[in-house]
Amino acid sequence: MSDILAIIPVYSGASSTPKLVKPLHGASSLVRTIEAVLEDLPDANVVLTADDDAVKAQAAPFADRITIHDRTAESYSDALVDVLNAHPAKQVVVVEPTHPFRPRGLIRRTAENLAAREHLDSVVCVREFEASLWRLDPDRTIQALDPGGDRRSSTYFQEVVGLALATRPELIREGRRLGDAVGFEVVDQFWALVDIRDDMSLAMAEMVADRFTELRNSIA
Repeated sequence: MSDILAIIPVYSGASSTPKLVKPLHGASSLVRTIEAVLEDLPDANVVLTADDDAVKAQAAPFADRITIHDRTAESYSDALVDVLNAHPAKQVVVVEPTHPFRPRGLIRRTAENLAAREHLDSVVCVREFEASLWRLDPDRTIQALDPGGDRRSSTYFQEVVGLALATRPELIREGRRLGDAVGFEVVDQFWALVDIRDDMSLAMAEMVADRFTELRNSIA
């Protein structure tokens, strides 16, 4: 049994799936994701679970280093459980191929963060930002998220689960997302937050792809 199982899930019914195999100045978002996982987790058991022939074909050149699993479950949670049943592991890392760009070592750091902290259920990538946020309640009234009137902006963290999520196998089997005790891996590169779920973000990804090597190498 491998200590780490890295899962790259793809579902043909998702609107973003055709974009996964579209070249972005050479490599597609799918290929860039596979390469990032293999670079960061060279000893992990890497499984692509997919029901799309074009996706499987593009992953075929990596077949000596990854397992291409035939996805039969439509449900996201069920698809992850199917992979885990076939490939038991002590830790699971889920990486979404809709994110083509990741800082080098991000996936590895996310996995190591969880491995080093037994009390955590999971570790998720997040972006940090400051804002004064308000919410719309069911009765259509608007309330400040923080009590009080005039105040400084608060610090918040937004999940960017698709970049990398390290979690425990039992959470996957229970169909839970993150669990109760969650650790953060903070991502502050704007280009790492780009995904390809819609045409606008795909256009942004194409611009980033043209300078990706330069941007990634500029990280101190």
